[in-house]
Amino acid sequence: MASTALPILPLYTRRPVEPSRLRRGVTLLLQLLLAAAYGFAAVALPPQMVFVLMVPVGVCLLIVLWLMPDRGVFPLKGIERCYGFVLVLTIIWPSYIAVVLPGLPWMTPTRLAMFVLSILFLYSVSTSSLLRHHLATCIRLSRPLWVCFLLWQASLFVSIPFSHDIGLTVKIVLNDLLRFTEMLFLGCLIFSRRGVATRSIAIILFLAVLCGIDGFVENHLEMPPWANHIPSFLRIDDATLANVLGSQARSADGLYRVRGPFSVSLLFAEFLALCMPFVIHWFLTGRSLLLRLAMVPLGVFLIATILITHSRLGLVGTLVAIGTYVPLWGFRQWRAKTTSIIGPAMLIGAPLAAIGLVGLILSSHTLTTKVFGGGAQQASTEARAEQVRLAVPKILSNPIGHGRGTSGTVIGFVNPAGYITVDNHYLTTLVDIGVLGAIGFYGVFAAGGVMGSRVYLKTKDRENELAGPLASVCAVFLVTKLVLSEENNHSLALLLLAMLLALVARDRGLVDADTPLPLLARRR
Repeated sequence: MASTALPILPLYTRRPVEPSRLRRGVTLLLQLLLAAAYGFAAVALPPQMVFVLMVPVGVCLLIVLWLMPDRGVFPLKGIERCYGFVLVLTIIWPSYIAVVLPGLPWMTPTRLAMFVLSILFLYSVSTSSLLRHHLATCIRLSRPLWVCFLLWQASLFVSIPFSHDIGLTVKIVLNDLLRFTEMLFLGCLIFSRRGVATRSIAIILFLAVLCGIDGFVENHLEMPPWANHIPSFLRIDDATLANVLGSQARSADGLYRVRGPFSVSLLFAEFLALCMPFVIHWFLTGRSLLLRLAMVPLGVFLIATILITHSRLGLVGTLVAIGTYVPLWGFRQWRAKTTSIIGPAMLIGAPLAAIGLVGLILSSHTLTTKVFGGGAQQASTEARAEQVRLAVPKILSNPIGHGRGTSGTVIGFVNPAGYITVDNHYLTTLVDIGVLGAIGFYGVFAAGGVMGSRVYLKTKDRENELAGPLASVCAVFLVTKLVLSEENNHSLALLLLAMLLALVARDRGLVDADTPLPLLARRR
């Protein structure tokens, strides 16, 4: 192959050195040996360890992204479109309808869309210093929030060496970074644009209605409508599918528990409870009478859907939504209109109304059973108490954590069906990533809720008022985790937390809600 001389100085040139045949041969031999080693490892390693082969590829990809030049602009439109698909699929696509390949996680449309979104987002972060500064601004809005975030992230990695199954723990930690950490940062970008937060909440409520309609159909059929119509290429193994789609009725009452597009009824109830603060918010503050009136049947419908899940979690979450947002709204009204009696009445009357509501619930055996549980729920209550008894010595023996994904086997509680389970996410987090990790994870939501409440009380921007119901969402999430260890809704919860952070940054004037980041980059 002819080579072109490279100019150095006038009259001087340097000719590129052609690699010798020996060097080319050695290079080819090393490439063949590496390919053979990868092929042998793919066959020899157990299926759960095949993902280790992707680690060097991932590291090389991250190095390439780190070396890329700062271009300023990035594909914001593509990120926003992909985010829309991820938001919808996260809620409506059942996680158990997936393509299953050996050694790989279940491949669902949600994960495929999330993979594309991750590539776009990582590329954008790598090539835009403006975006990196924007994300740092949102996550460092307050020192408690920033410290809690660092504790949470550091604990994920520090606890890895203490895991009895390091391969599983590493896989779950990487999954957490993509599903949770990335969603938190992504939301800080997406919701900085004016109007995106309002549209997203409207989409979530619309999807909640669709899930509720599907839930009533399921309640009539006593099985998900699609259970017998899953294509063969989207079916996971029959044993797991039978367990997921099987009856979740309690042995004490035998009532069918609706799960909607979620794997268990508790997740469905948690999702509906997370929607309730927005229904209450628009009922009290909607711009039009029509919007306010529409929130009444919507709220009733969501509560009715919670009832057919037969999950106390959903009703308790609804009570938390009412008990946190209504007094906050009343205090805001009091500060805005000191001569009006509505604000003080709501603020002072809310605790009294709560006491009266509790009394009303206790006066009815049916309501008491629905909200606080009865004989049918006694078994689950006793199971949670036993899990706490078993978990406390394990937490004290290793406060740093036993590694993500190990809480079930470390605690060692087996339910009557023969499955290892943990029903309290606080126990899961304490055992998995330790005391500091739990303080960090739940502290992020607590710090976000406090900031959201403060912004809500003084903001004059209509969209920034969503900080109020978002603060209530943080409270609902922290309460529901007392009785639910499943994490399928965590991506949505962290996305809503990111929405709160973006609104707080906008209200403080740290983010321009009307000027997209790429335009700022071009202007500079």
